[in-house]
Amino acid sequence: MNNDLHYNTFIPENIPNERKTAIKTLVYYILIFVIGLNVLLFLGSIAAAIVVAATGMDISDDELFKLFTDASIYLDTIFGFLSLWWLYYYTKKNGILSLRRIKISVYDILLILGAYAALIVTAGLLDFIFKSFGVSIATPDNQKAVEDLLSSNPVLMMISAIILAPIKEEWITRKLIIGSIFKNLPYVGLIVSSFGFGLLHMIAGFSFYALIQYSLAGLIFGILYIFTKRIEVSILAHFLNNFVSILAFYLLK
Repeated sequence: MNNDLHYNTFIPENIPNERKTAIKTLVYYILIFVIGLNVLLFLGSIAAAIVVAATGMDISDDELFKLFTDASIYLDTIFGFLSLWWLYYYTKKNGILSLRRIKISVYDILLILGAYAALIVTAGLLDFIFKSFGVSIATPDNQKAVEDLLSSNPVLMMISAIILAPIKEEWITRKLIIGSIFKNLPYVGLIVSSFGFGLLHMIAGFSFYALIQYSLAGLIFGILYIFTKRIEVSILAHFLNNFVSILAFYLLK
């Protein structure tokens, strides 16, 4: 039986408790699985540099970089699975999560394909506007980091980018922010979640172009979620986008 996340928030008196729990969930998630992961990687890189310097190991910069990227993808994958387990456990424990059967219709598939088409069109328009004003549209640091990891450890990176990322990112940005925190103000939640989705992809390095690009993608996924009221649809749209991007990376490499 296929199941999906479904929040029990249809009774008005439950909404304040739901919002409080959703905010706490979001804050804990960011502290543990976003900031925590990056602090761990930073400390690990410092420790590795100290060990290399203290022992006089004969290791090149390229070898050290490969070691760091391998460690990054292993930790990212582990943290990805842990974050999904924690999100499920914490929200279920606090009484705002139940399970329901997933149903994907032909109409849903058409909406997902339409969302992907919208992603392509908005990306093209964004490139055109930035080029018209002479603004750089260099490959975002987040995308460069993903490409480096795809080259060094393709299997784990594909698991992380194609499977884990769509589920956890849609859960925290669409389900928690739009569906719970801004349940009574979904379009305010749409703006907040879209901008938050953009910021979530700025960890590897800030770029105004990339922030707009990812925020627009978040906007499209958010509209799809509000329109269908089903998180599995936005997850599949996100999955399709990441899958095609990675497929294109290998075909054009």
